[in-house]
Amino acid sequence: MQLTSEGLQLLLDWEVGGGEKYYSKFCVHPTVPGGKDTTSGITIGIGWDVGQHPTADLMQEWQEFLSVEALAKLATMVGVKGDAAKRFLPQMQEVSIPWEIALAQFRRYTVPRYFKMAQVAFPGVEEAPQCVQEALLSVVFNRGSSVYGPSRIEMMNIRKDVAGGKWAAIPAELRAMKRLWPDTKSLQERREAEAVYIEKGLGQSIHHEGHEDQEEKS
Repeated sequence: MQLTSEGLQLLLDWEVGGGEKYYSKFCVHPTVPGGKDTTSGITIGIGWDVGQHPTADLMQEWQEFLSVEALAKLATMVGVKGDAAKRFLPQMQEVSIPWEIALAQFRRYTVPRYFKMAQVAFPGVEEAPQCVQEALLSVVFNRGSSVYGPSRIEMMNIRKDVAGGKWAAIPAELRAMKRLWPDTKSLQERREAEAVYIEKGLGQSIHHEGHEDQEEKS
């Protein structure tokens, strides 16, 4: 898919602190995101977790952007996660990926890969309005493509909404997901941002809370 500038910014807001300024301060060199119990691996560019990918993916998606030496160093981190990744992190600091390179890789490889996952989660999403495609891409970046199980009720509902072309019903499902993270403000804010993004894209002039306020006054 081809992201609009607004769709790209939606992803950057939540995947890399808004874009270049945050990235250049915190992500130019490899990191291990998360707290003390993290399951992340050595992460490069815009959220590309070396620990979660096979070597073939690393080579395919990064060989045109990084030196042979940098790739060889990072390849030793394939499958390494959590505390083990943290122990090796100081040895990875020689690797430096400028913003322009990270963004080019993200657009060329990461976005298409996640959009394929979105198509698995929500068959027919490629026929949806652009705002719906981009918001659901953001959801898949955050939650993956699974739609089964008690924590995935809203994902399954969105799958049905996409199949039925019920675009305007999707924001309510995104907001309903907030039940899963009652104490995690960032995830609640992300779902709200995705819901509002769809509403604005569909030309709905009233915000969710504003609609409720109108109903109370009438």
